[in-house]
Amino acid sequence: MPTLDRLLAIPLQQLELVLEESWHALRGRSRYPGVPPLEPSAGLIAEALLDRSFALGTAWIAGSPDRAAMRRMRRDLALARELYESRGWLRDPAAYHREPEPPTATRISERVTLEGRRARRYRHVRFASAYEPHEGEPGRERWLAHPRNGTHHAYLVERDPRAPWLVCVHGFGMGGALVNLSGFGAAHLHERIGLNLAFPVLPLHGPRAASRWSGVEVLRPDYLQMIHLFANATHDVRRLVRWLRARGASQVGLYGISLGAYVSALVAGLEDDLACVVAGIPAVDFSGLARDNEHWLTRGDHAHTPRDWELLREVVRPVSPLALSPRVTRDRLFIYAGIADRVVRPDQPSALWRHWDEPEIHWFSGGHVLGTRNPSVAPFLEQALQRAEMAPRLRDG
Repeated sequence: MPTLDRLLAIPLQQLELVLEESWHALRGRSRYPGVPPLEPSAGLIAEALLDRSFALGTAWIAGSPDRAAMRRMRRDLALARELYESRGWLRDPAAYHREPEPPTATRISERVTLEGRRARRYRHVRFASAYEPHEGEPGRERWLAHPRNGTHHAYLVERDPRAPWLVCVHGFGMGGALVNLSGFGAAHLHERIGLNLAFPVLPLHGPRAASRWSGVEVLRPDYLQMIHLFANATHDVRRLVRWLRARGASQVGLYGISLGAYVSALVAGLEDDLACVVAGIPAVDFSGLARDNEHWLTRGDHAHTPRDWELLREVVRPVSPLALSPRVTRDRLFIYAGIADRVVRPDQPSALWRHWDEPEIHWFSGGHVLGTRNPSVAPFLEQALQRAEMAPRLRDG
């Protein structure tokens, strides 16, 4: 159990880091090459501290990993690396992913939720995920034994299924209809911009979670589980895209935030004919993200070695957005990110920007938790959708 002095040291360490970066900003420098420097303000420091408080809170909910779990994780990583190398997936990550078929059997029900103060009608779609880890992959049996994850769920807000669709892929901890529709601003996207909207539920989230805490299973010390999550999510999103096309969709674009941006960027390297991909506050380097957010309360007790991090970096390559070239043209790729983001640090969206051959990127003055609420994000998103010819009601604007 962490001592009080260790708990109190965490926010003080983060405050010290932000103040150090602010000092460099006053001298016209940034800690991250190519990223605008912080403009010191009480609000910006507060957002950075909110991000770290969020990371601390999720770590607290997850609990402390035990030694047996850590040993199993290291063993599984070593076995997975051997398997992936023998099958050529480290050299050719795209070969790791199977081609999904659109679902033929779906259950659709009419639902109502609140969006702000108004009722929002939507359709709840269910179909079998059909994803399975490869034979012989470590963690395969654990993944397939999950009681609720095998059914894919998605929420639809539509008028005409033949009109353009934007598939909105949510972040960590989301997954319920209310939080997804509100978090993406469904009213704005649907009514002002004129898009049909589809909200897929990621594995281990919302109705696919075994816990009442959406996504909390993601925080377990099981990196093979995360590889299966990324592969499963990518398979499900591509399957949903193909289902929308089979129903007559004229265009399908992707808009992901945080964890959903990781999945969207991965899909962009596998799926043809996407109208656009918007990556909001994107995580794209899982090994770096795991290292940045290593369990603060047990870092000294179960610390990973440099060899562990290098092994993880190799093993996640088949599900890394940075290992696949995008199949979407540069003028239809868009990124927005926060310069004070301390959950997904600015070097991650910067890496995606370089990997995507430097498409349009918007750096806003803010952090991660409140990132999508930054007032500069909605205008950037509108412009991105207009440029991708994905804004039916703004074409004449």
